[in-house]
Amino acid sequence: MPMVSTTVNLALFKVTAYITGFRGFMYSGKLVKTLVLTRLPDLQPHFQPGPSNTPKLVHVSPLFREVDGRVEAVYTSLSCREVELAKCVNGNPRPVFLDGVYSFYFGFASSVAEPGRVLEALAGLNGEMEFMKQKLRVETHRVDFLNPRLEASRILGKAVRVGGLKIVFSSPTMLRDPLRRSRFKSFIPTPVNVFSTPAFLYLTQRGLYRLGRFMRLLRAVHRVFNETYTTLKTVRLTWFTYGKYPEPGITGYVKYAVNREYYEEYSRRMELGQVVEELIALLIALGTGTGRAAGLGHVFLEPSAIGFETGGGVEGGGEANITHGQAGVRPP
Repeated sequence: MPMVSTTVNLALFKVTAYITGFRGFMYSGKLVKTLVLTRLPDLQPHFQPGPSNTPKLVHVSPLFREVDGRVEAVYTSLSCREVELAKCVNGNPRPVFLDGVYSFYFGFASSVAEPGRVLEALAGLNGEMEFMKQKLRVETHRVDFLNPRLEASRILGKAVRVGGLKIVFSSPTMLRDPLRRSRFKSFIPTPVNVFSTPAFLYLTQRGLYRLGRFMRLLRAVHRVFNETYTTLKTVRLTWFTYGKYPEPGITGYVKYAVNREYYEEYSRRMELGQVVEELIALLIALGTGTGRAAGLGHVFLEPSAIGFETGGGVEGGGEANITHGQAGVRPP
């Protein structure tokens, strides 16, 4: 039986701004949320907790900055010895000093707000504001509109051709375990855990959610995307502070090998190709896991050639050549 592949309109904005004036301990996703709501206060209800089965259709990233050619998320993390990493509650927190050019992302469904109005509001982020009892100065340099659906189509098409998909957890991420009814968090980035949030969003937004249908979709996704044996070497556990107590999250990246045989078979039988494209668009715009409206779970995606050395079973190795600076790709 074919899956329904009607689309949900999504928008993603990348804001580049000069920010200065903060010294202390914080998770910068909290600042990004404040910046967005300062200009768009009517969106406040979309950021607040709702009924258990009502997914949020908004997502913010933390601030990103470029350091020695690498893009890093800005937040207070705890410095822990390796033996303490599994439960680092007494580590030394690293302070945040804001003084420079940063970027951040704001993604949402078009049912939340009209993209043109959001663009105008974000472009007006200029002047002084108070945050955590400190005065910050913000000067917006540019605002870019990114189309998650177009980028998802490009990423999936090339991932199928080269044999692999790379997902970068650019901010601390707490994945959801779809096999538990409670909001149980997982820190193992299997395809089922990573795609559980976009799959839930996909079905609920179409009024199609049923537990059986949800699990069938995740089972199909898991057959198409297979984690490689490098996963536990490329994903790291980090401890960060958002509220009063330290919390764990994963960063790093994971590579999935694409099972082209299953992908082509399911695409013929149940239009899975269109559905997976929608799931990737949701990942790009709305992130994955818990705390997406607070700056957690932001991901970048890119095609990646998978060689025999990673267990993908596809000839060829190395990284695919990717144009950076687009939706779903690591920012410049």
